[in-house]
Amino acid sequence: MSFVDSIYKFKRETGEVKVGNEYRYINPHRVIETAKVITVKTDTFGIPHVHFAISVDGDTSSGFEDFRTLGISSFSERYCEAI
Repeated sequence: MSFVDSIYKFKRETGEVKVGNEYRYINPHRVIETAKVITVKTDTFGIPHVHFAISVDGDTSSGFEDFRTLGISSFSERYCEAI
């Protein structure tokens, strides 16, 4: 995480991540990542994970879509802006 990101970082309560909701992250280079939550599941160790579809657009990128999985705390830190 960059210094700029850490200045503006705030953490949403992880319990607020819900299936179907969308969240956004804009990096310093104006690349916009939009994440739509598909599922929230707990693994065999009891750690909740978020499976989400991500679309990326920006000034210099042509954009793409993909699927990713992150631990719920990591997801909440990165995608802290609900849309």
